[in-house]
Amino acid sequence: MASPELHYRWTWELAAPPAALWPLVSDTDRFNRDCGLPPVEIVPPAPGETTRLTNSRRLRLRIAGVPVEWDERAFSWLAPRRFGVERVYRRGPIARMRVQCELEPRPDGGTTLTYDVSVDAGSLFGQISASLVVGQFSQAAFGRIFRRYDEFAQRGLTLAARHAKPRLARGGAARLTAGSALLARICAAPLVHRLTDYIRSAEAASAARIRPYALADNWGADRRRTLELCLHATRAGLLDLSWDVICPHCRGARRREHDLSHIERRAHCESCQVDFEANFDRFIELTFVPNPAIRVASRPDYCVGGPQLTPHILAQEWVPAGATSHLPVSLTPGRYRARSRGSSYQPTFRVETGAPAVLDLALDGHDLADEPAVAPEGELRLFNADPVARLVAVEHLAWTNDAATASEVTALQTFRDLFSREVLRADEQISVSSITLVFTDLKDSTQLYSTIGDAPAFGRVLTHFEVLRAMVREEGGAVVKTMGDAVMAVFPRPLPALRATLAAQQRLARPDAFPLPEGVPVPRFALQPLALKAAIHTGPCLVLTQNDRLDYFGTTVNIGARLCSICQGAEIVISEAVETDAEVARFLREHAAVARTEVPLRSFGDRPFSIARVQLRNAESTP
Repeated sequence: MASPELHYRWTWELAAPPAALWPLVSDTDRFNRDCGLPPVEIVPPAPGETTRLTNSRRLRLRIAGVPVEWDERAFSWLAPRRFGVERVYRRGPIARMRVQCELEPRPDGGTTLTYDVSVDAGSLFGQISASLVVGQFSQAAFGRIFRRYDEFAQRGLTLAARHAKPRLARGGAARLTAGSALLARICAAPLVHRLTDYIRSAEAASAARIRPYALADNWGADRRRTLELCLHATRAGLLDLSWDVICPHCRGARRREHDLSHIERRAHCESCQVDFEANFDRFIELTFVPNPAIRVASRPDYCVGGPQLTPHILAQEWVPAGATSHLPVSLTPGRYRARSRGSSYQPTFRVETGAPAVLDLALDGHDLADEPAVAPEGELRLFNADPVARLVAVEHLAWTNDAATASEVTALQTFRDLFSREVLRADEQISVSSITLVFTDLKDSTQLYSTIGDAPAFGRVLTHFEVLRAMVREEGGAVVKTMGDAVMAVFPRPLPALRATLAAQQRLARPDAFPLPEGVPVPRFALQPLALKAAIHTGPCLVLTQNDRLDYFGTTVNIGARLCSICQGAEIVISEAVETDAEVARFLREHAAVARTEVPLRSFGDRPFSIARVQLRNAESTP
């Protein structure tokens, strides 16, 4: 005789609104851990296995020594209103479980949170187990956890802000104190104090993947200074590097390496079942983890499919065969995509004020003439003409900017100074879709040697290198290499490159008016004015290891070098790609005189190439 289905429905009245509660309540990984559940393990499919549910994962764990294994269908959710999941058990006391959590807004600004659990016990033992675990324990435990989340939401805090009891390694406290003292000689003491406190007391999941930009935003600190703090802390023995390869679909860290030389261009995401090519400016992120001699911080999985594991996906819905799903969405303006696993057709749409309130999207591959739009508080109607159900994810196409990408980190002078051996494998090449390159050379350097003599001229050239390095460092770039009197530098964005180059030109042209940067030694010989030729170009490149250092190759590099050769000195030649950058365009309008022209470039078919020759309007100061 089949056991009856057990159904539990609990309701809590919370003070925070659904939008504030959603990031906390829908973080099912932390929720399961807060409930005291053990970590889960993904069970890989056996060779030739075809018995699993579509769009599901097989998971297992042990509770009180009892092995439990189940197939978990993909979560469905609609942020910030609801999420749910279904599990079909292969081993353990019960046969099936369905969970649905809903957050309904109240007129007073609060939230009514409803949690539904349906259990197919499958046996008398399963019925007893479910009654004890779900019926008695869960309601009280869930209530405590949701009320704690409500307190965090009202205070505007994230779960990462929670502190844990210190669990340092043997001797870890002494090492932390010694490393902090060393770090305080280099970095600002308040930041050092905050970092050491975080290493000591942050909860394990947060400490196991320290993201420097997220830390900086949480502290209200400068992002670059915080990143440099973490880099110096690694050298001081407080942290270790971790290079995370990010899946372009779920945007999760699918591989973590402690050495850049272990990163490969081709990568695979087991969760999404997709192959992809990692690039430096999006799919490789630098994070940090405490040095295990100070604290062992692990990040086990307690849930592998909840909404907060893919926060860029605002809705995920099962659309039945031949049916239409109606999704009342609440989206911020921008571009979105409706993606269905196994389908190459991924329609995109825009969310903008004043657009129609309803948008119909067919999932059958019918191309749209134009990218349609829907209002921020609108409705998506997803039609599935296929004979099978489709799992559709509605995702925001914009990536968050809180990742310290490999492109940014390797373009930082501090990183190159501290970790010069962090390079790619000799036979590996990884793309970067946009990087800014600066090429400089001294004008009439041969004449300088003959005019003031070899020794004074050489001293002046060395000083010029130090001035350039200091200006590049100050603006967040890095010197890649020197070639005779020439320099190649790299920046994540065009504007810092322009500012650094202008500052270097001024200091070299008028050493009497502009003091040498701090830390640059004054040469024994008189400071002779120097004219610096410079060019800036931005675009895609290949990153590879050359002469035991990270270097850049490709058309963008070649064009930048050619532009420097046509510079006349006392100016900066910039490409059209640099000039039209929004930040650069604003800077030029306010501070510079710009002469636009077209020039033929040798080795590029002598085709006309649009450039701008840039000079500061006021040469007496650096903007």
